[in-house]
Amino acid sequence: MIDRSKFEAEDFLIDATFQHYCAGTDQLSIDYWTKYISQHPEQQPTIAEAEKLYRLLSGNKAKLNERILAFQQSFEQVKVVPLKSRRIWWSVAAAVLLVIGLGSIFFTEQKPVPAVYTQIYQTKAGERKKVTLPDGSTVWLNSKSTLKLDKRFNESNRLVSLQGEGFFDVTHSKKPFKVETSEFEINVLGTAFNVKSYPDEITSEATLIRGLITMQPINGGGIITLKPSQKITLYKKAVAATMLSPQKRQMKISHPEITIDHYQLARDSTVVETAWTQNKIEILDQDFGEIKSTLEKWYNVKITFTSPELEKYRFTATFSNETIKDVLDALQQVEKFSYEIKGDQIKISK
Repeated sequence: MIDRSKFEAEDFLIDATFQHYCAGTDQLSIDYWTKYISQHPEQQPTIAEAEKLYRLLSGNKAKLNERILAFQQSFEQVKVVPLKSRRIWWSVAAAVLLVIGLGSIFFTEQKPVPAVYTQIYQTKAGERKKVTLPDGSTVWLNSKSTLKLDKRFNESNRLVSLQGEGFFDVTHSKKPFKVETSEFEINVLGTAFNVKSYPDEITSEATLIRGLITMQPINGGGIITLKPSQKITLYKKAVAATMLSPQKRQMKISHPEITIDHYQLARDSTVVETAWTQNKIEILDQDFGEIKSTLEKWYNVKITFTSPELEKYRFTATFSNETIKDVLDALQQVEKFSYEIKGDQIKISK
C-alpha cells in the first residue's frame, strides 16, 4: 500500500487516478479520492494545491462530470406547479427557456483563441543562441531550431511554438507557460526542461531538470506528468521514408509509441540530454546512425554511409571544441572505418 502521508502536490499530480479525479472522468477514482480526502484532513491543503496545479496545467478545464451533475440537479429541484392561467403558463415557459439558454451557455466550452505568432527566433546549422523572453524566461536554442512567440505572450498567455531543440528556464507566474511542437504540448508554471522535436528525426523528447511539467500528445492520449530527472520519448507515427535510413525505419517499428525513463548522466555527472547548452556533444553508448543527425546539425554537414553495417558501430565519447575531422579521427580509434570530406559532404566507408 502506498504511503501518501508525506506527499507533496507534485506527488499527487503524477498519480493517474488522481488525474482522473481532477478531470472527473472516472467514477471509481472520484469516489476513492473523495473518501481519501475526507479521511485525511491534514493533507487537504496539499491536495487542494495539487488540484489547482492540475487545472492550471490542463488549461483550466472544468470537471465535465460536475457540470453534468449540477445541470441535472437544477432540473431535479424544480417542482411541478399546476397552471392556473395563461399568464402563469407564459411565465413558466419563459423560465424554462431561460434555464435552457443558460444550460447551453453552461455547457459550451470557450473556444481557444487561435495562436498568432509574431516574434520569431531562429538558429542556423552549427549555431546555438540564448534568448530572453518578455516574461524573464530564458531559452537556449540548438542548431536548426525555430522558436515562435504568440502576439499575446506575457499578456493573456505565455504560448510559444518550437521546431528543433530548446532548453527552457521558465520564470514562475500564474499564467502557465505552454510549448507547442508538431507532436505534443507541454504546460508548466516555473521550471527548467529540454524539448527536442526535429521534423527529420523519428523521435521527439522532453526532459525535466527541475519543477513540474505536463505533456499531452497532439494526436490524442492522456496528460502525462513528469517529475525531475524524467525523460519522455515519443516515437512519431509518420516520418518521410526518404529521411530515414533502413536501420532507423526498423528501429521505429520495434519501439513502443511512448517511453518514460530517466535522463542519462555522463561520467562527470553532466546530463547528456542538455550537454549541448554547455557547448558539448555527449555520446553515451549510441550507434553511428543515431549520432549522425547530431553531428550533421552541429557541424552543418551531410553524412552518408556506404554500408548499413557502419550505422551499427557504437560509441561513447565527449566532444567540445573539436572540429568534425577531430571527431571522426577520435571515433576511428574505437571502430575501424574510413571517411572522405568534400566541402560539407562526408562519406563514411569501411
